[in-house]
Amino acid sequence: MANPNPVKARLAQRRRRKPGDLPKLMKALWETIRDVEEALETAATPDDTCRGAHAMAACANSYVKLLQVGEYEARLAALETALAALKAVDHGSA
Repeated sequence: MANPNPVKARLAQRRRRKPGDLPKLMKALWETIRDVEEALETAATPDDTCRGAHAMAACANSYVKLLQVGEYEARLAALETALAALKAVDHGSA
């Protein structure tokens, strides 16, 4: 018997997936960038070169954004640690 609502089933399956993590995503995107580089080196037509250049630009843009997010996460963690230390000092002196 076929699923009466396959879209609902697929959405439920997606919700059960584990959240991704930034280092794995960055690694996968970097591997994609390297694959695009290789494809550009062997591009046979100007159209292939143009498509590869667009793919490279899109991947590079996404990679830069991931780097920024990673930096922000590290800075936020440092600020949270510093704030927790300040709160501990305040509670200790009161």
